[in-house]
Amino acid sequence: MSNPAVITLDNASSKKGKFKRFVIEDNIGESMHLHIDNMRVDFSINEFLDFSKMIRESLEDLDFLKGYKLENFDEYFLKECSTFLPKLQSIEIETIKLSKLKCIVHKDYKSDLRLRKLVDISEIPAYKYLQGDKKEFLNYTQFNYKNIDNEQRLLALVESIKTNKYPYEDRYIVLFNGEDIIRDGQHRAAVLAHLYGLDSDIKVMRFNFNTTKHLININKSNFRIAFIWIARKVYRKLRRYIKR
Repeated sequence: MSNPAVITLDNASSKKGKFKRFVIEDNIGESMHLHIDNMRVDFSINEFLDFSKMIRESLEDLDFLKGYKLENFDEYFLKECSTFLPKLQSIEIETIKLSKLKCIVHKDYKSDLRLRKLVDISEIPAYKYLQGDKKEFLNYTQFNYKNIDNEQRLLALVESIKTNKYPYEDRYIVLFNGEDIIRDGQHRAAVLAHLYGLDSDIKVMRFNFNTTKHLININKSNFRIAFIWIARKVYRKLRRYIKR
């Protein structure tokens, strides 16, 4: 029987991963649960914090980020690209024009169908907001920040870049080799374009992998999403028909 007082903090389970189930749970401030497949490890809060610190230190000792520290990157970004990181060969800093960068945005075509598009910085909701067109950005779903809305997050970033300049604490906009697509730092790009212009040169960080699995094929990705969406619709209709 499940405990109704348990909150899932993160779920990194994957059918393709080495561990099919990897879940971190908070037992409402009393204890922490770490589920790895069929194994559960119980921690007190202090034990879990000590364990987390040990893991961070171990990862930095491995130097899998090629001289950079975990705090130089957004945690959500590291989680999203974690399957590629074992193939990371090098990290390089280079200069590129903002106008050459592409961004991934999501567009809702149905209430339960969201597809992706590649657009210029001038077309992303964050940049439009800073230029005065606020509606799209305020309604845009964010994925990686909790307890702060889109507007607060963006305005805080504007003030940070004005005060601390870019890149603050080595938090660069991140690209992956072979593509000028922003993989982390889309809001930073919007603020830089707003403050300094779309044709300004900026420093970016490029992750170089010895694999091509990170490459983005928007059409292929959208086809897969749409196919699954249609298949679910057909399946539900068939189930209703069979039950009659």
